[in-house]
Amino acid sequence: MKEIKITERAHKEIKKLFSYRNQVNTLHNDPELTQVFDNFAFDESLKLTEGPVLEQTRVMCILASTIGCGAKTEFRLHVDACLNVGIKPSAIREILYQAVPFVGFSRVVDYIPVMNEVFADNDIRLPLNDHSTTTPEDRVQKGKEVIDTIFGQGTVDNMLATSPKGQEHMVEFLEGYCFGDFYTRTGIDLQHRELFTFCLLASMGGCDLQMQSHAVANKNVGTSKEEMVAAVTAMLPWIGFPRSQNALNAINNAYEEKLI
Repeated sequence: MKEIKITERAHKEIKKLFSYRNQVNTLHNDPELTQVFDNFAFDESLKLTEGPVLEQTRVMCILASTIGCGAKTEFRLHVDACLNVGIKPSAIREILYQAVPFVGFSRVVDYIPVMNEVFADNDIRLPLNDHSTTTPEDRVQKGKEVIDTIFGQGTVDNMLATSPKGQEHMVEFLEGYCFGDFYTRTGIDLQHRELFTFCLLASMGGCDLQMQSHAVANKNVGTSKEEMVAAVTAMLPWIGFPRSQNALNAINNAYEEKLI
């Protein structure tokens, strides 16, 4: 078996992020793949994310991407990584909760015990504190306010006016459930919540229309194009080139640049 040549930078990054090195990849049985991936993910591509986004933001973007592409093993590792770079458990949980209206409860429910097992291994007391800010009476109105904030005033009214007959309830569900119940939660600010939503959509694939809308939403809440590109660059090793290129297309279009 040939010697594994992982760069010093990649080695230091892996050691810092992950508590259990041998769980990160197939180090012993597939050394060639380990060398290629580690050097790309934890050195070559990482260099291009350090200026535009903070380390914590980068790791949380990758965490969101593991949910979007259904990577439970990598999700577990990146919950650990999030804790190791100082991210609060409540913020980690909020990324998972934010995924519910986008990837569906049937997927997220399998990730909750994984997250909680990592928390328990780190002596984090469960359950965590509540972060809901709405009531059954005001959730729809607060959801509408969030939609209008990130997509522009009058968005909800326009959606209702243009919805096909018999499908108006989908807009109402967006108001109360997606944006009222989830977007209004504390633990992550609105700007980062919207960034992580984009990461989820980019990682899922097949969500180009929604991804385009949320690229515009990111622009509206103040996230720069440089930050968006850095987020995609951070996710690339985990979600692959096709989905990353689609995400860049959405970003370029939202920020009025030529498509790739």
